[in-house]
Amino acid sequence: MKEVISVKNKQLSGLGFFQGNITVIAVSSAVKGFGGGLISAYVSLYFVQLGGSPITLGLMTAMTSIIGSAMFLLGGFIADYYGRRRIVVLTAFYSIFFPMLYAVIQDWRLFAALSVVAAFGSISNPASNALVVDSISPERRTVGIASLQVVSSLPVTVAPLIGGWLIQNYGLLDGFRLACMYTAATAFISAFIIFLFLKETLKNSNSQNPSKLKDVMKLPRSLPLSLKALMLSCALVAFANGAVGSYYVLYASSVIGLTPMEWATIASLQLFGTVLKIPGGWLSDKFGKRKIMIVSVLTCAPCTILFTLSRSFLQALAVALLLIVTGIYYGPAYEALQADLTPRTMRGRITALWQLSSGLSTAPGTLLGGFLFQAVDPTLPFYLFTVAELIAVFLLIFLVREPEEKEI
Repeated sequence: MKEVISVKNKQLSGLGFFQGNITVIAVSSAVKGFGGGLISAYVSLYFVQLGGSPITLGLMTAMTSIIGSAMFLLGGFIADYYGRRRIVVLTAFYSIFFPMLYAVIQDWRLFAALSVVAAFGSISNPASNALVVDSISPERRTVGIASLQVVSSLPVTVAPLIGGWLIQNYGLLDGFRLACMYTAATAFISAFIIFLFLKETLKNSNSQNPSKLKDVMKLPRSLPLSLKALMLSCALVAFANGAVGSYYVLYASSVIGLTPMEWATIASLQLFGTVLKIPGGWLSDKFGKRKIMIVSVLTCAPCTILFTLSRSFLQALAVALLLIVTGIYYGPAYEALQADLTPRTMRGRITALWQLSSGLSTAPGTLLGGFLFQAVDPTLPFYLFTVAELIAVFLLIFLVREPEEKEI
C-alpha cells in the first residue's frame, strides 16, 4: 500500500494547505520555474536567430503538443494504476538534460528535434495535477491551486529580466546558451527536492493486482455533460493561446520594435501579476467557479486585438498587463471545477483526457497562427484568439453546471 497524505493535513483552513506535498511541489516548481523563466521568453527569438521561421516555429510547437498529448493519456493510466509519485520523480530527472543540450546546438532543426523529444516528459503531467488536487480539500480547492501557482511563480517574475540582461550583454545566441546552463542546474535541484520529499497520494496502489489493469485502462463510457463541455471549452482556450503564444515576442520585436530588455520587463510584470490568482481563487470558491471562468474568458477575449494596436513600449505593457488581469483566474477555477466533477480514482485519467484534448487543440492553433503571422498578416492570429475565446464562453454559459456535491 502506498503512503497517503493524511486527511487532517488536507482539511486545514486558510493557508494551512502549504504543508506536506503542497510545500514540496511549491518549492520544487519555484526552483525549476525560475530556471525555465530565464529562457522561455526568448525561445521564439532564439529559434528564428538559428535560422527558423514563424511557420517552422509553429510546426515545432505543434509537434511538441501532439507528442505531449499522447504522453498525457499514458501518464493518466500510470497515475491511476501505479501511483503518482514514481512517474513525477523520473520525469523530473529526465528534464535536466535538455537545457544542457540546447546550450550547445547551433541549428534550428536540432533545436526542434530536441524540443519534440523533451515533450515525452509530459507523461507526468496528469500525475502532478492529481497530486495537487488530492492534497487539497474540496472546499478550498480553487484558492489552494491558485495559491500554489502564485507561490511557485513568484521567483520566476525576475527570471526574464535576468535572461534579458544576459542576452543584452552577451548577445542573443551566447546569452541564451548561458541561460540554458543555469536552467539545467535549477532543474537538477528541483528534481532532487521531489525525490527526497514527495509523498504518494493514491490510497491503494493497483500495481500488485494485475487484474485491475484492465479496469484502469478504461475511461468512463459516458462523462457528465458539464465535464465534456468544460473540457471542450478548455480545448478552445488552448487553441486560442496556441495561435498567439509563440508570436507575442515576434510581433513585439518585428512590428512594435521592442528590445529584448523591454520585452523582459513586460514578461516579468506579467508573471508578477499572477498574485491575482489568490483573490480570484477565493472568489471562485465563494461565488462559483463557472461564473469566474465566464467573466475571465469574456474580458480576456478582446485584449489580443488591443495588443495589435500597440505601437510603443508603454502601450504594449498596458495591454500585456490587461491580459493578465482578465485571464489569470481561468486556470485555477478550471482545474478545481474539473476535480469537483471527477472521482479520485479516475482523476489521473480524466486529467490526461483534458490535457490530451488541450494539447491536440494547441497544435493546430500554433500551426495556423504561424502561417497567418508569416504568410498573410501578423495581426490575424490575435483576431483568431478572440473568436475562439468567445466560442468557449458560449459553451461555459449554456452547457456547464457546477455539481451539487463535490468529489473529494
